[in-house]
Amino acid sequence: MQSSPEQESVELPYRVVSEPEWNAAAAATASVGVHPSEELAEVVVVSGPCPRCEHHTVFSERLVAYSDMLGAGSGRRGLLARALRRAAARGGRRDIEVICSCGGAHPDAGEESGCGASWVLTVEWGQ
Repeated sequence: MQSSPEQESVELPYRVVSEPEWNAAAAATASVGVHPSEELAEVVVVSGPCPRCEHHTVFSERLVAYSDMLGAGSGRRGLLARALRRAAARGGRRDIEVICSCGGAHPDAGEESGCGASWVLTVEWGQ
């Protein structure tokens, strides 16, 4: 997305919007990481330029959720925690809706961060 000199000085207003062509644009520029590793996939982190405002953004999506009550010890709680980790560690594929959370100043954002844009990336790990 090229911007003219006039556009560079004016920030895009906050607007909740998604355009199908942003999916391909973001896929070409995004950096994707699976943490803590592909073998123990718990969180996907997507970073790169927002296809709408072009500001750098970082978005995280949990693949599994743990409760402090699960514990890592023995017994039923530990068993459940280990089962969840094993399930998370299996190779996977997920369509992730990434939402711009850039630090740019977008008019009309109120308490929200980012420009309001969202796009979808298909992420695969452990294949």
